[in-house]
Amino acid sequence: MRIEKTSARHYLYLHLGIFAAVLLFPLYRMLTNQLPRVWIRCVLHDRLFLYCPFCGGTRAVEALLRLDLSAALAANPFVVVLLLLLLILDVIALIRLLRGRKRLLPLPQWSLFFLLAAAIGYAVLRNWLMIAHGYDPIGDLGAFWHH
Repeated sequence: MRIEKTSARHYLYLHLGIFAAVLLFPLYRMLTNQLPRVWIRCVLHDRLFLYCPFCGGTRAVEALLRLDLSAALAANPFVVVLLLLLLILDVIALIRLLRGRKRLLPLPQWSLFFLLAAAIGYAVLRNWLMIAHGYDPIGDLGAFWHH
């Protein structure tokens, strides 16, 4: 078994970046809680009173770091599923790396279009549930639509 050095280096750098992001996440949360809301804007949320596919994603990641899966799924199930998918892809990449493959993630080109369609579909579904049925697990915008 011979490991491809360039692929191993890229794999290592990616995981060092992920590790740094996890370590810096509490600092990010502290800073975003201190900044004025005007500096942290989401056009869909603040102007159109709709959720994007990633609204609640930070809360979901925070809940996952506390190992609270139910709170993470309530905040944003799309982000939780996306992180699970990334974990699966990471395991596949590690196996391919250990087998000496140069290309660690042989994803077809259509996979990004599928991901984009899933994100748009999730955003439409969560906003329809909020507007038509009052289901707002995050609790940020439901009051606007049902006052």
